[in-house]
Amino acid sequence: MLCRQIAVRRATAEDSEAVYEIVLQALRETNARDYPASVIDRLVLTLPNKVASDLEASHAFVAIVAGRVVGTASLSGQTVSSVYVHPDYQRGGVATRLMDAVEKAAIAQSVRTLNVQSSVTAQPFYEKRGFKIVREGFFGEERTIMMSKDIPSPPE
Repeated sequence: MLCRQIAVRRATAEDSEAVYEIVLQALRETNARDYPASVIDRLVLTLPNKVASDLEASHAFVAIVAGRVVGTASLSGQTVSSVYVHPDYQRGGVATRLMDAVEKAAIAQSVRTLNVQSSVTAQPFYEKRGFKIVREGFFGEERTIMMSKDIPSPPE
């Protein structure tokens, strides 16, 4: 679904329930295509709560379409994390708008390199945004891809 009206703003504690549901749905529906059930089951137990509770601790954003929170992304120093979009809104530009906000925040904080621990599922998205693979590893059965991207300095 192409989302024409995507608003992105800083996340607040009030967004935690919606963010929890987005992460849960994305894990169960989207990431489940690329990972064994044992990995998804482990992530479902802890990750949605962690992402929802970290909203105010990190530089977190939410994407809103038609008044509904449909995605989230965070920046902590040089690290991009918790980029999730509700399955009904994937491939509609939501993650792109979230990452635009993350990169803008990074530039404002004088961050010149971004790092992300990508899932297999998200790797093609990050590659399209200019991220390159640094290394790959496994956490049990979970394959993760460390990626990095240099951000150009803004013109003076």
